[in-house]
Amino acid sequence: MIIEEMASRLVEYQIEQPKKVLVLMGVLTLLVIPGALNLEVKPSTEAILPEDDPTVESLDTLRAKFSGDTTYIVFESDQDIRNTELLEEMNRIENRIQRSENVHSTESPASMLVQKYGQIPEDKDRLDRFDYRSMISENYRTGIVAVRTDTQANSGEIQKLYDDIHTAVQSETTEDYYLTGYNMIDLATFQVIISDFMMITGVSFAAVLLVLFGVFRDVKRMMFPIVPVMFGLIWMLGLGGYLGANLTIISMVSAAMIMGLGIDFGIHVTKKYFNTERGAEGLSKTMVELSRGLLGGSTTTGVGFLALLAANLTGMHALGIFLFTGIISAYIGAVFLLPTLIIMIDGKQTVS
Repeated sequence: MIIEEMASRLVEYQIEQPKKVLVLMGVLTLLVIPGALNLEVKPSTEAILPEDDPTVESLDTLRAKFSGDTTYIVFESDQDIRNTELLEEMNRIENRIQRSENVHSTESPASMLVQKYGQIPEDKDRLDRFDYRSMISENYRTGIVAVRTDTQANSGEIQKLYDDIHTAVQSETTEDYYLTGYNMIDLATFQVIISDFMMITGVSFAAVLLVLFGVFRDVKRMMFPIVPVMFGLIWMLGLGGYLGANLTIISMVSAAMIMGLGIDFGIHVTKKYFNTERGAEGLSKTMVELSRGLLGGSTTTGVGFLALLAANLTGMHALGIFLFTGIISAYIGAVFLLPTLIIMIDGKQTVS
């Protein structure tokens, strides 16, 4: 009966000092929120693999030895790339890009000519006879600038590289071009992760609201179950950041999962309360009767998610951290925050 007794004492305090409870929860939340600033989006595939995986170790070794990954600037022209004007533009672009952070070296048809002759020749025959080693396509309409970088698959560094390259190219030429390479694939993955995270979370939230309206048929009452979920999501991101979890192609589903699982706590409390005489007595009865079930449900679910930490796939670790902190936080919101808001909004007096 210890759990029920503790629940009864907690409700008594929430009824007598609701504002103090809200202030306490607010202060704790303010302390938790900065942790979200530590979150990083890890778009690369190796971010979800074990660090001691031979493939990942080999990739890290190659990055250190051969100046990281290569980003390719692919120029497409309606004229022969092998002309002095276009090659000089390409050379100026290289010179600008080489000043960017994390860029170790560049190579292009232009730099190959400069290395051979000291400058880009104006003699068309010399340009046509030069061996560009597949840096120019067979129809001479496509040329490549290879940019060797070391971004360590960091989304912020890749974004900076992307911006620097576009700025350099657009300031020197009007030729059509596009970027490719593993860095650009990681950047595209990063953008998809962010977009999908927001979209999935938004769709889940809308779906939950629709179901809640169908259950409660009352806008005011249907908002109560949302409180523990939103509280849980905020704490999940903050605590996850403090614990070193990152958003990956695996862990981006965590918010939607907490939305679906954490809503149960709020529904049980709200539905039970409004089926009693309400007021202080009804709230006390509700929380005492549900205390053991809420604690047991959240604990078993949270511990189950912690089992993901035993997985070899590193991406599962972040998912486990997010889901554990999220479900426990949703439980805290349902036990500490939701009853306090209910008593403040619905009142302490028994409703006949």
